[in-house]
Amino acid sequence: MIRFLIVTFLFVLTSISFHACTEIQSEPKITLPAAEEWFMDDSTALYLDTFSAAFEEGLTNQSIPGGAVVIVKEGRVIYQKGFGVKETGKTDNVDEHTVFRIGSVSKGFASVLAGVLAEEDLLSWDGSVSSYLDDFKLFDPEQTERVQIKHILSHTSGLPRHAYTNLVEDGLTLDRIIPRLERVPLIAKEGEQLAYQNATYSVIEKVMEAQTGTDFESLLTSKIFEPLGMVNSSASYDSLMRSENKALPHVWYSRSRGRVPVKITKKYYNAISSGGINASASDMGKWLLLLTGYYPEIISKETLNEIYEPLATINNKRFSRYWDSVNESHYGMGWRVLDNEGQKIVYHGGYVNGYRSEIAFSPEDGVGICVLINANSSYPLQVIPGLFEYFRTDSIEVVFE
Repeated sequence: MIRFLIVTFLFVLTSISFHACTEIQSEPKITLPAAEEWFMDDSTALYLDTFSAAFEEGLTNQSIPGGAVVIVKEGRVIYQKGFGVKETGKTDNVDEHTVFRIGSVSKGFASVLAGVLAEEDLLSWDGSVSSYLDDFKLFDPEQTERVQIKHILSHTSGLPRHAYTNLVEDGLTLDRIIPRLERVPLIAKEGEQLAYQNATYSVIEKVMEAQTGTDFESLLTSKIFEPLGMVNSSASYDSLMRSENKALPHVWYSRSRGRVPVKITKKYYNAISSGGINASASDMGKWLLLLTGYYPEIISKETLNEIYEPLATINNKRFSRYWDSVNESHYGMGWRVLDNEGQKIVYHGGYVNGYRSEIAFSPEDGVGICVLINANSSYPLQVIPGLFEYFRTDSIEVVFE
C-alpha cells in the first residue's frame, strides 16, 4: 500500500490536454467554459503527478500488463495517459489512443443512444417494448404488454438474472434469442426487482433498429462516435482486429507465469449494447464530456438526467465496496447510481474476454474518470474513489493498493 497525502488544494482545473489526438480531421462542436476561466494550480498538478506514479506502480504490483486512464473536469480533458504494454513480453507500449474492449460499459452507450432517439420522438421511456417489437414476448402475456423501455434498460423486466446470457456467449443472434424469452418463468412484476441482464438489455438494439430502419452499429457510429470525434471507437470484431493500435487481452495462468495473452474472441459482438464496443482512453474522454453535459447539441442535460435517475435499488455492495462514503446504490437506465454522501456518482464497470473497464462521473461537478486495462482485476475500482474525494474535501489521504 502506497499512501499519499494531498493537502491544501484549489478546485479549479486547467484545460490542458496531455496528448492531443492528431487523427481527428475536424474538431466537433462543444459548449465549454471560457478559456480565461481555466488554469492549472500547483496542487492539482501535484495530485495528477501523484496519481500517475501511483497508478503505474499499482499496475506493476498487480501484474497488469497495460492500461490507460482519462480524467475530465468541467468540460476539459485534464489528463490522459497510457501505461505498460499491449502484450506481456513485448515492448509495444500502451498510449492514450490504444483500443481496448470495454465490456458492459457499452450499456451506457445504448441508453444514451436511446435518449437521442427519444429526443427525436422515435421512442419513449414509457413506451411498451412489444409495441415497438412484435417478437418481444414474456411468459406472462399481460406483463409483456406492460414492460416498457425503461424496464429493460434498468434490468427490471421481471426476468431472472442473466436470462439467456449463455446464449449470448454462445454466439446466437438477438433475432434467435429474443423469441425464446417467452419460455422463461418470471420472478417479479415489472419495475419491482433488479435482475441484471445481457440478452434482455440488448432488446433495445432491435427496438432502435425497428424505429429507424438502421442497424445498431451504424446508429452508434452516426449519432455518437462521429459527432464526438471518437475516431478509435467501433462496435465489431472485424474493426478491432483491423486496428493497428490495440491492447491484447490477458488472463491469469500461474504464479510463475502470471498473466498471459489470449486471443480476442467474437463474444458479445452479437449483443453490442451489452458488451461489444471497442474504445481508447482518448475517445472515452470525449464520451465523458458528453455524459457530463457538454454536448447539448447531441443530447440535452435534461435527457441525461432522466437516464441517471435511480429506478431500482442495488441490495449489495459489490460495486460500491471501495467507496467509504457510499450508503445507497441504485440502477438507472444503463448506469449504476451511487449516493456518495450527497454527491451523485454515475458509474459502470465491464469485463469481457480478458479486458476490464471502469467509468465513473459526477454530473453536477463535471468530474469523471475512465480506466481501461488488458486484464481482469479490481484495481480500477480501488483507484477511482480517491479522485472524487480529492475534489470534495480540503485535505484527503489518497490510497492506492
